Amino acid sequence: TDEEGKKFAKFDEVVEKVNAAKVAPDSSGGYHDYIELVKLYDKNSNGTMMLAELENILANLGDEIPKADVQALFAELCDPEDEDGFFPYMPFIDRLCGKA
Repeated sequence: TDEEGKKFAKFDEVVEKVNAAKVAPDSSGGYHDYIELVKLYDKNSNGTMMLAELENILANLGDEIPKADVQALFAELCDPEDEDGFFPYMPFIDRLCGKA
């Protein structure tokens, strides 16, 4: 039938989950979350990632950030990239989170 494999929740269960979500604090991540995210892109395991990958993350995840704003952010917070396009991400995260 069409119903096979579908799951249903009781109204009270839905209300309970909605109320729980309303009282949970909004979170956009913190310092350690950002570090764990950029480590996923650290191909050489040396504390660097490609600046183009960070640009892609910022431009496409969550609320879209205009490219001009991303470039201004990089100019202010990122160390220069090397000849292969990599930059050290820890200074960027430190500056972004106000730890530098």
